[in-house]
Amino acid sequence: MALLPLVLAAALALGQSRKELEKRRDALDKQIRTTTALIEQARKEQRVTQEQLALLESQIAARSQLIRAMDGEVRAADDRIRQDEEAIAAMRADLEALKQGYARMIAAAYRNRSAYDRLSYLFASSSFQQAFRRSRHLNQLAAQRRRQAALISETQAALNARVDTMKAVRAEKALVLSAQVQEKRRLDSDRAGQQQALTSLRKEESRLRETQKKQERQRKDLESAIRKAIADAMPKPKAAPGAKPGAPAKLDVTLTPEARELNTDFEKNKGKLPWPVEKGVITGRFGKQPHPVLKGIVIDNNGIDITTEKGASVRAVFRGEVTSVIVLPGAGKAVILSHGAYRTVYSNLASVSVAKGQKADTKQAIGTVLSGDDGPVAHIEVWKITADGLVNVDPALWIYR
Repeated sequence: MALLPLVLAAALALGQSRKELEKRRDALDKQIRTTTALIEQARKEQRVTQEQLALLESQIAARSQLIRAMDGEVRAADDRIRQDEEAIAAMRADLEALKQGYARMIAAAYRNRSAYDRLSYLFASSSFQQAFRRSRHLNQLAAQRRRQAALISETQAALNARVDTMKAVRAEKALVLSAQVQEKRRLDSDRAGQQQALTSLRKEESRLRETQKKQERQRKDLESAIRKAIADAMPKPKAAPGAKPGAPAKLDVTLTPEARELNTDFEKNKGKLPWPVEKGVITGRFGKQPHPVLKGIVIDNNGIDITTEKGASVRAVFRGEVTSVIVLPGAGKAVILSHGAYRTVYSNLASVSVAKGQKADTKQAIGTVLSGDDGPVAHIEVWKITADGLVNVDPALWIYR
């Protein structure tokens, strides 16, 4: 009966794997629901935009991942069914062996029923010691039969439970396969919608080029404003002691104990920071990206763009101090928060609810998103101050994934 602990251990491992797969599927389901709502919001504007195209691309990617996750669940279910079948076969063999053993015990007891008539058997003893040994022998035989009967009952119960588990897994697998078929149909619909949006946008190439030029100017203006705001709040660069004439000056990045602690805490939370909006989808990635419609055009993004709900609140991703509130003509407002040597920037804001010098807590609202040509899009950047200057990093690596 050493099989039962092994069966339980295997079932536990499979259960943990299933929970991980289900958790992944739930996260993708949530992402798809959010993206679907934002796509519907964009469609109500009755004009196809780059953000709508980006949302569809995000939807396709998420749905493709969901289908792959379902593939993983089906494979896991197949593994569990196979292990269940093997365990059931082994249990049935054990059960049959136990029943045969018990039958032999009963048959032997029946054949020797006259010899095993307890009182006659004991009174026929030639001595007290022999009577004691005979009594103990009869008790042992009875106990052995009881144990065998208990083992049969226990094995039968375990077998029944395993059969029920296998039936449940098969039913679960059928549900996943059915849901997967529906997701594949939706994926086909998403791809058709993406192609339709792309065709519509290509007909508006001149408008897109003007929008691209405008956005490029705004990006450059924002970067200049960020660099100036950070530089104005920092000590002036100084030449390092003993540096050669003409060598570039170094920034003083010495932090106060409080700022050093804040800096360390910020770094420790990389990949775990909350999103700057409650609901949203990343529709603009960090770094150089090819334009989704215009051939030969490359977008150089210093941060990430998150399409969200109209009028959505934009929140601080970590506690810090407001070092700047910037007004960008034609592009809304921006807020810069200090976290030691790091700065987080929140731009494309319609309104701001914090002031320079104010302390902000994690998830505290700092403003509301501005709805522009491409809808309500929050733009987020992360900068690090080093002795050699400012370095911008990918915010997507810092927020929770």
